[in-house]
Amino acid sequence: MNAIRQPQVLVIGSGAGGATTALELARAGLDVLILEEGRRFGLADYGGTAPEAMRKLYRRRGMTPIMGSTPIGYVEGCCVGGSTEINSGFWHRTPPEILLRWKAQFDLQNAAPGDLEPHFAALEAALHVGLHPGQWPPSTVAFARGIDAMGWSRQEVPRAVSGCSDQNCCASGCPSGAKQSMTQSLLPAAEAAGARLLPECRVKLLLRRRGRVVGVLAARQREDGVEELVRLDAEHVFVCAGPTETPALLRRSGIRYHVGANFATHPMLKIAARFPETMDSHRTVLPLLQVKEFWPDISLGGSYYSLGHLAMLFSENWPVLRDRMAQHRNMAIYYVAVRGTGKGSVQPAFLGEDGAVVRYELSDEDHRNLNKGLARLSTLLLEAGAEEVYPCVHGLPVIRTKMESIRWLDERVPKSALSLTTVHAFSTCPIGERRDRCAADSYGRVYDHENLYVNDASILPDSPGVNPQGSVMALARRNALHFKEDHK
Repeated sequence: MNAIRQPQVLVIGSGAGGATTALELARAGLDVLILEEGRRFGLADYGGTAPEAMRKLYRRRGMTPIMGSTPIGYVEGCCVGGSTEINSGFWHRTPPEILLRWKAQFDLQNAAPGDLEPHFAALEAALHVGLHPGQWPPSTVAFARGIDAMGWSRQEVPRAVSGCSDQNCCASGCPSGAKQSMTQSLLPAAEAAGARLLPECRVKLLLRRRGRVVGVLAARQREDGVEELVRLDAEHVFVCAGPTETPALLRRSGIRYHVGANFATHPMLKIAARFPETMDSHRTVLPLLQVKEFWPDISLGGSYYSLGHLAMLFSENWPVLRDRMAQHRNMAIYYVAVRGTGKGSVQPAFLGEDGAVVRYELSDEDHRNLNKGLARLSTLLLEAGAEEVYPCVHGLPVIRTKMESIRWLDERVPKSALSLTTVHAFSTCPIGERRDRCAADSYGRVYDHENLYVNDASILPDSPGVNPQGSVMALARRNALHFKEDHK
């Protein structure tokens, strides 16, 4: 393999934060090299079966546990483009209340709504963020019917999609290229501006000397399949490896100050519903609405649907529910998500592995809100016309009446009975001027290091209460442009 030209800037990771960083720095004329652990795939590789997609696109084939007294299943991408290749493209701006709290509690500078407005606007234009172009699928129509019957407010969530064709392939990579993942948007623009991208190259260690990172030690996949260790030096290093891998890499490299000790997430409880009419949720885009009535503590929305996902939801009560699989065409899946106030952490894996060990303890507030969300979403779905509702709760297989659902406003399902998942993680390297709480300053420069930056979901000071991709990319763009101004 040819020797790698040493860059001015190394960007570790090619997901939402890394792609945004690389694009802005390459446009500024800097020599940028992006290192990505995963492989690079084209549209022909997308849209396959769930097992195939998990093998290709997901970290640990989609099986990353968040350990705790109530375990949470966590999935993230491990490929060029990161998790943007497998998410649903939902887009939220950071709520003003959250930005105000980040200022008050973390002294995050220059991140008020007016400060972030130009960054959101530029990214929304680049990613074609907008509402669904066609008719709502039946699962969305039913959800709207239930929300209106309850008298609650709702919002169609914008998505980073250009001409969605309702193929229901978001979680296995969009084969049409409609979803504006990083491989379809910012990464090609970054490469056109001169950035280089090296896939199948996992950074194992940051090399430090007297308050600087002088380079990295990486494992690189050769053309013959043999893995070789290489050293890559650079003037500046941006770590954008994601909310679990970024803190694990920093800690392996001896950088521990407020790193990995503030892990936050949005715990999610999935609920399926069977309607009298045909939904065909396995053939359409997921439900597009969210209930905002109980935000930021509780959000209700629509979830990705496949027969495999339905079977996994039913597995908590399989003896009772397995025969319901025959009625899958009449079903859709929805979720309860809570903002997450529990305590979490990320540590490097034991036994010499390069990965991360993730822990999160569900708080009493999380538990209470999940139960309230269960009551409200189940009632909503019954009001929408569902004949049966199936929570992903062990020992609670079927809810048929509103009295059976509303009880959970006051009663509590045991924590041990909840089967929770999440696709949102953040806050493992919080930024701000409060050195007693933050790992890096307001623009992502790691404290006590001249040339080391973090610029991904790790930097969110705490849970945003909404899908984090928009917040991550707006802050990453702001930080990259600030770096450019500082290094003219």
